Amino acid sequence: MNCKWNSALKQLEVSIPDHNSFYTLYAEGRHCFKTYDRLKKATLLQYPPGAAVFLYYTYPTHREACLVRNNDSGDGVMLPGLAKKVSLLFRVQASRVDKLKRAVFYLNEHSPAGACGHEDGFYVRLGCLVERRGKINYPALRALSESSLKDNSIP
Repeated sequence: MNCKWNSALKQLEVSIPDHNSFYTLYAEGRHCFKTYDRLKKATLLQYPPGAAVFLYYTYPTHREACLVRNNDSGDGVMLPGLAKKVSLLFRVQASRVDKLKRAVFYLNEHSPAGACGHEDGFYVRLGCLVERRGKINYPALRALSESSLKDNSIP
């Protein structure tokens, strides 16, 4: 991935610790660099401005997943493992985390934009789709992805 961006905006650093008794973290998105910090004993992922990042947290008593956008909004949220505030697009917990993982896998396999190449409106609708009762509705997910790509391809 080409990681040139406006220098006025800051990249997002996600720190994934090797060992932590409080939580574990998995990040998924289009990162620029991946390094290992021996002093922190953590893997560092750098995401460019505007990147959408799926964050999967496992705590001792529950699981949650968040979709964040790396932008410099002043009203963002600070999450564990992140070096700066980000825009939170949606958050799911418990069994909805598994539904989100399946939806992200499906999008990465079947959508030209993948799971991380859409606008914020798509992700809000994705969050609603994941929150529905029952299994993930793959035809609705495909239609959502296609309509998002069609809306974004206007010349």
